[in-house]
Amino acid sequence: MASSASSSSDVGVILNELTCPVCFVLYKEPICLPCGHSFCRVCIEKSWENREEETGYVCPNCREVFPQKPKLKKIVIIANLVENMKLKKGKVGLGVEAQDAEHADVNVKEGVKSWGSESCCEVCNREAAKRCVPCEILCCEKHLKPHQQKGHKLVDPGVKIEELRCIGHGKPILLYCKNDGSLMCVTCMGEEHQDHKVVGVEIAHAELKSVQDVLAAKYPHVSQSMQSVASKLRQVQEEEDQTENASRDAEDSLEEKRRLVCQFVNESVDLMKSEINKRKMEKLSLLGKQRKKLEQQMKDLCQGKSAMDTALQDLEAISFLQASKDLLKRLTTMSDFNSVKRTPLPVLDFSKEEKNLDGLITLNKNFLEKIQKGPVEHPDKVELDQNNLRRLYGRSPSLDPNSAHRLIKISGDLRTATRTWTENQYPEHPDRFDVHAQVVSRDCFSSGRYYWEVNVRSSSWWGIGICLNSMGRKGAESGLGMNPESWCLFKCDDEYSAYHNKQRTSLSIPGYHERFGFFLDCEAGELTCFGDSRVLHVFRGNFMVPVRPAIAVWGVYGGSVHFVHLVKQTFITN
Repeated sequence: MASSASSSSDVGVILNELTCPVCFVLYKEPICLPCGHSFCRVCIEKSWENREEETGYVCPNCREVFPQKPKLKKIVIIANLVENMKLKKGKVGLGVEAQDAEHADVNVKEGVKSWGSESCCEVCNREAAKRCVPCEILCCEKHLKPHQQKGHKLVDPGVKIEELRCIGHGKPILLYCKNDGSLMCVTCMGEEHQDHKVVGVEIAHAELKSVQDVLAAKYPHVSQSMQSVASKLRQVQEEEDQTENASRDAEDSLEEKRRLVCQFVNESVDLMKSEINKRKMEKLSLLGKQRKKLEQQMKDLCQGKSAMDTALQDLEAISFLQASKDLLKRLTTMSDFNSVKRTPLPVLDFSKEEKNLDGLITLNKNFLEKIQKGPVEHPDKVELDQNNLRRLYGRSPSLDPNSAHRLIKISGDLRTATRTWTENQYPEHPDRFDVHAQVVSRDCFSSGRYYWEVNVRSSSWWGIGICLNSMGRKGAESGLGMNPESWCLFKCDDEYSAYHNKQRTSLSIPGYHERFGFFLDCEAGELTCFGDSRVLHVFRGNFMVPVRPAIAVWGVYGGSVHFVHLVKQTFITN
């Protein structure tokens, strides 16, 4: 048995040596190339036929190129060995005839380039398993064995040979320079990398793989950081867009105010000039009448004086006596002129008109001086009282019905919020408050200055303030002043408080107030609450994001609260 096994093993070795490396069956008419490799004549002929367009003739095994087609001579010794093996087929049971029959089916792949993108073996039609880098050939599992035995570098079929060769020398990349992190061939090592620390690419890959693992562990953190930065970038972009829109709206509003101010000044000056001209004409008419009367008196006096001169010069008794009676009568009339007193007319007084204009000029001059000094700061509460706030920044907000709680009824003019006993049939809406009896304004502010007033005469339990547009509308946390996104002036019976983020500040407000004012300065980040012409409390926060005025009407006593319609203020000229 041992002898039989040994004989079978020896025959197997001999069979491997008598097998064509192209068709993997016993040689049929074996030939030898100048490089020493043997093939079946039909295999090598088909291989060269499919490469007629290439320069020279290539050995499918070692890839040596022959400029001219080598003479193909039959190797008699190998042919005889093959025949002897066929005679022994019955003894070893190797199916030599079957292998020999397969030889007729060998079909070398046509038109395959070593640099192509095909995925088939360049020797046969089988699917390629690897690409041999030194030989630049795609090989299937069977044709890969000679390259593995020679220790050639093998890569996946999809890898391009050009990427694995040194650009400068065209040789395989085998080394990695740690000094400058470059890949190189053996020739490169003797040039600029001579004194550098150089290792094999496999060693470098193993070392860098640990770094890769560290990077992979940090990848989720980097990804999260990218998402966070992207979110902040979107917020910055939104704020930039909001700033552009707010600036454009502010400029449009200023242009409108410029037009209104110019119109007001022109109308005021024209009205004053008309009044001045009217008073002038009245006085000139009276003076004209006095002048005509005095001119007539002067004429009569001149005539009397002339008559007296004539009488005094006429010494004849008869003539003097004839004229004396008429002359004495004239003298009596002229003596009455001295008793007549002229009533002086009142001086034209335009001091009130000038005072009104001086007030407007002074106010604008102070405003311009503040602008010239730098950014407009928060207005001085002493200089800008509620009258000035109404005139300069007055707004009349309107309520948003889509946000009203079902126990809040909104008036037709959208200014009054009334607490009802039964729920109103409002449609479902994501902005509607579902727990607290509250409503917000349609107006949304993120830049500039705004002033509005609220009348609370009909309610004893209310909350008034502002909230961020992003404040939630659902649940217990949506109450005004009960979260970090709202600021609220609160009244219950006769007690006043200021609420923000559940923090309560008790306020001492004596007396009964029916009207409260609210001045919002977005840039300064302040909401100033006024009552009875004095500051009650100042809320501070980031009001450069969209905020809305808000109203709450609580308690079982009902009541209503409404935004006051602020009428444009004008100067009084009389």
